[in-house]
Amino acid sequence: MPKKGHIPERTCISCRKKLVKYSLYRFCIENNKLVWDKEFKKGGRGAYFCKDCIKNLKKKKMLSRLLKALRVDSKDKIKISEEILKKIEI
Repeated sequence: MPKKGHIPERTCISCRKKLVKYSLYRFCIENNKLVWDKEFKKGGRGAYFCKDCIKNLKKKKMLSRLLKALRVDSKDKIKISEEILKKIEI
């Protein structure tokens, strides 16, 4: 049983800072599409970015790190990279 007042922490995959889960942006794969999980309720492997690092997401290195963390097949990386850049407006 969780402790009363427990606040879950997650690590930003870019800067490696541990922060409160709900202060981060979570991404996951759903139906072979990269999804921004705003409610933190979708299942599957997730990857988290802090607010400072999300600005660098458009850089190629950050996208590849996100896709690697989510274990995306190499054939789908280009398609998913294009989709996420279109959808995310932070």
